[in-house]
Amino acid sequence: MIESTRWIPPLIYLLACFPYLRQVLQVRPTGRLPVIAWGIVAVGIHAAQIVAMAVFRGRMPFGTMWEAISVAVLVLMLSYLLLERLAKSDALGTPFLILAVLGTTFSALHTEPARWPIHVQSSLFLTHVSLGVSGLALLTTASLLAAAWLWQYRQLRGKRFSTLSRRVPDLVTLDRLFLAASSVGAVLLGLGGAMGFLWMQEWNIPITNGTAKSATVITALVWNAGIAMLRQRGQFSSRSTAWLGLLGIVPVILVLWAGTRGI
Repeated sequence: MIESTRWIPPLIYLLACFPYLRQVLQVRPTGRLPVIAWGIVAVGIHAAQIVAMAVFRGRMPFGTMWEAISVAVLVLMLSYLLLERLAKSDALGTPFLILAVLGTTFSALHTEPARWPIHVQSSLFLTHVSLGVSGLALLTTASLLAAAWLWQYRQLRGKRFSTLSRRVPDLVTLDRLFLAASSVGAVLLGLGGAMGFLWMQEWNIPITNGTAKSATVITALVWNAGIAMLRQRGQFSSRSTAWLGLLGIVPVILVLWAGTRGI
């Protein structure tokens, strides 16, 4: 019975999509319940489901990469709720929620036994996975913000002032939030990788295809570190940075692919 609850997160995120989409398509916001309440409820239910599964299984909620993806989605949505408050706009809620639906659906579809025994899931393992999934979630957030910047730039350049373009945050705000998410996400992913290395050294755990797995993480780190460095030196415009940020989703997908494939 408890195993069936893994389908609750994708369903609740799908339900939360509709009020966000309706709010975006309205010319004027309604005075009824703010849409962020739907996001908060969805995140709360998802968090409760993860905790319940962890208690039922008697272990941490990320014994496999698919379970870790569900946790990463939770962090992604938490970062969105913070983003919504900082940007003072709910126009980006729909794409975030759609991504949450996809992520939790893939997680629910794949059930496999935990890769590591409970006794080796130490505090280092907890730190490694927590930092890693948080980093991946923020890097995904950065890519979505870059996509929003490029869309808003195209709208303004073409002088297409639609209802949606008026509700999306301005270019300066999107640019600032993108750079923050990219930088913090890269730092967290790097720290998570380092903690993972120390954990494997502590328990003498061999890593299969270590070169391939390390390469995906290093690629993601170098990509986002390069964006920050080039931007700081003024060698890249905001538009070029946004394109690099959008393409930065590729290294993130590679890291997830390597993890789910057991590489």
